[in-house]
Amino acid sequence: MRLIYQIINFALLVLILWFFGRKMIAGMFTRRKVKIIGDLEAMLAGHKTAQESDLRLKEAQVAHETALAQSAMEIHTRNAASLAETQAMLQSANTQREQALQVSIGNARRSMIKRLKRKMLIDVADFAPETLRIPDDYGLRSLQRIQALIAPTRADLVYLKAAHSLPLKLSSVAALDEASVLGLSESLRSKFPTVDWPEGAFVPCTLDPALLGGVKLQIHDTVYDGSVQNLLEMVATGITITTPDPEDGLKQVEAKLENAFHNLDTDVKIYQVGRVESVSDGICLVSGLSDALFGELLRFESGVEGMVMNLDQDSIGCVLFGEFEKVEEGSQARRTGHVIEVPVGDELLGRVVDGLGKPIDNLGDMLIRQTRPVEMPAPGIIDRKSVDVPLYTGVKAVDALIPIGRGQRELIIGDRKTGKSAIAVDAIINQKDKGVLCIYVAIGQKETTVAGITQVLRKHGAMDYTIIVCADAYHSAPMQYIAPYTGTSMGEYFMSQGKDVLIVYDDLSKHAVAYREISLLLHRPSGREAFPGDVFYLHSRLLERSARLTPQAGGGSMTALPIIETQEGDISAYIPTNAISITDGQIFLESDLFNEGQVPAINIGLSVSRVGGTAQIGPMRQVSSRLRMELAQYRELSSFSQFGSDLDQGTKDSLARGDRMMYALRQAQYRPVPVTLQVLMLQAVARGLADDVDPKDIPRFEAALCKGFQLSYPELLERLAQPKKLDDDELKVLSRAIAHCKETWQ
Repeated sequence: MRLIYQIINFALLVLILWFFGRKMIAGMFTRRKVKIIGDLEAMLAGHKTAQESDLRLKEAQVAHETALAQSAMEIHTRNAASLAETQAMLQSANTQREQALQVSIGNARRSMIKRLKRKMLIDVADFAPETLRIPDDYGLRSLQRIQALIAPTRADLVYLKAAHSLPLKLSSVAALDEASVLGLSESLRSKFPTVDWPEGAFVPCTLDPALLGGVKLQIHDTVYDGSVQNLLEMVATGITITTPDPEDGLKQVEAKLENAFHNLDTDVKIYQVGRVESVSDGICLVSGLSDALFGELLRFESGVEGMVMNLDQDSIGCVLFGEFEKVEEGSQARRTGHVIEVPVGDELLGRVVDGLGKPIDNLGDMLIRQTRPVEMPAPGIIDRKSVDVPLYTGVKAVDALIPIGRGQRELIIGDRKTGKSAIAVDAIINQKDKGVLCIYVAIGQKETTVAGITQVLRKHGAMDYTIIVCADAYHSAPMQYIAPYTGTSMGEYFMSQGKDVLIVYDDLSKHAVAYREISLLLHRPSGREAFPGDVFYLHSRLLERSARLTPQAGGGSMTALPIIETQEGDISAYIPTNAISITDGQIFLESDLFNEGQVPAINIGLSVSRVGGTAQIGPMRQVSSRLRMELAQYRELSSFSQFGSDLDQGTKDSLARGDRMMYALRQAQYRPVPVTLQVLMLQAVARGLADDVDPKDIPRFEAALCKGFQLSYPELLERLAQPKKLDDDELKVLSRAIAHCKETWQ
């Protein structure tokens, strides 16, 4: 029985041990299993981390290699650009040195010729009879020549109708015999039969040793000059000798001068003279010269030149160019018989000249071989060709939204200090290597301002193809008046040769003020805002000379960028409305936009180009139409959003995209952008590919995008410069390329 109890106890003990041991063993194994599973998971996580680290390491290595390749390419590009720039600078310096050497040689030659002329003239003045060997009958032959040339003028007939007589004055070195004076009297009777001349030899003769030989007869205001003094003046001014060739030496020039002196023959110069009645502020009134023509050039005793501007019954009004203080009352004014002409030609490129084309940049004289009148008729309709070739300014807002074509007249208008001149100067800088010659006409500007613009153009290498015509505030009103016509004549010379020209008038509002000053001093009646009634014709006959010519007429073009300054944004004033009606569109700069930091401060709503997309390439035309529509919507929404803040998400998105567009149109001064990069950036913004970029980061995004395309997608940039529009597949490729560059722009 005891054994049974022991067996039972042992069984119970085993059962208890088995029950509790099983739990302990199961728990131990469970913990072990969990630990093993945890270790396995940790190993898997470590392995995954190792793989990710290896992947990141490979990506970093690839990025590092790409960065090294890009850096090497950038260094190579910079080195190539630096080398090209250095070569260009050296070539430009050599060219400038050669030009300066040629100018110095020419100046030295002309200076020696002038000294030679002066010396020979002095010798002639001191020893005229011995040097010239004037024949004894020289005076008689000159008098006979004068008798054959005497003819009544319109002024003589008008004077006769009022006074029934004519004033006469005969001058000679020696006394004339009675037969010669009697022959002259008979000639006067036959030429002027309505005058009751006295009998006999009635013409008094005055002795004048300054004539050196021959005679001079003055009838009313017409002078018949057959004196030796007249011939010497003709020799001194180069009239009786051929123009010295640049290859001629001093001996050849001296031989020509000696031949001119020793082969003098009787010659009569006919001109009309008048008397200066009054002079003030560059304006003078001259009595006589009844046959003078409007716009004719007059020459005064002091050497100052002037132009006829008024034709009154008893006198003429004349504007004076140069040092008008030298003109005195009572001095003599002489008709020249021709209009004002200015020098033209390639020699003017790179120079700064005044309103008459004379150099004022201290770079020496110019070897000018051709001249052109300052006033020329505008090309006719038959000679004009439609404007369809773009002229890129390098300003994104202009090239995209207000395109300019070659031969167009686009007005730049706005208040003072809003960046009008900056747009024009950017346009000049952007014409480098594009085959467009530029002319910048400064009217009434500060001298320091013109000097600063000249320095900027020289810094960017633009003076090699630019002429600056300067009539700054220091110059008189007549010089400011004539300056734009001078620049236009220079441009017309190149246009007639088939070249493209860009001319900037900065600015025509000061030109109108100068013309108003001249008109008031000439006692012309004033009209609206004290301007004369013909002020519209003043600018219309100037701007109408800009055009694109047909191949038969020369094939060139002249694009005009006139600048007008407004007061408080008033574009309805007299001069602005005149200029707007004359030109083919206007770029309106707004002060509020400028003060907000929007540079250039172009008001898209008030700006327009009547040429439009005709002067744009296909890709730019695609993006500009979308951009203009988006900007118009943005301006409308922004004006309404000022009245409340409860806006839906679509309106907020439209406003945000408009902000990005406005930031994309901002541009630093004197940094024109190539048209391909303009199309690229505007495509990215207009198509919403930059909607996730903060508006303030748009300039950085633009720089990174342009850099990425130049390095990775140069073929796409070349495609953006083609005239043909982008098809849908090309637009998709462009969008993918922009998205790829955007991934790494930060």
